[in-house]
Amino acid sequence: MTAIGIGGRKLWLAALVLAGPTLAISLPGCASSKSSAGTIPSGQTVSTLYGASSAEEAVRSFLDAAQAQQYGQMRRLFGTKGGPAENEWGVQEVEQRMVVLSGMLLHQAYSLRTLELGYLREDQRGFVATIIGTRYGNANIPFTVVVSDGRWYVEQLGVDSLVGEG
Repeated sequence: MTAIGIGGRKLWLAALVLAGPTLAISLPGCASSKSSAGTIPSGQTVSTLYGASSAEEAVRSFLDAAQAQQYGQMRRLFGTKGGPAENEWGVQEVEQRMVVLSGMLLHQAYSLRTLELGYLREDQRGFVATIIGTRYGNANIPFTVVVSDGRWYVEQLGVDSLVGEG
């Protein structure tokens, strides 16, 4: 399975190549006007700005942000047990990944169900998003989310059914 996650840059490059030229074209100059890097909205703290309060909310908010092309919001929901992914890769690199993922995750509707996987750690949860109406049709996308300091992050998602064939 092709997965996008924190684990390695080779998977990221493989997913980018598999995604095709349409998505790759959008990468140069990915500093998004839809990002809100560097500012904290009124009434929020750094601890609530990143991640989500529940595992399910992390996946739903990530899919909703992808649909709305809110790359900054997607970036703040993507991370590991160590916290936000941008701490490891930097804001620009993570946001570029979110631009690609947003294009892959555009949909008409989705439903979400939990996925019990024996290999998940105590701090992880699994979900499958059934996504209707992507550019490659309908898809079942597995998500792994992880908790860090009480906040939930999308750690990994399978993208095989979103990249098409050939």
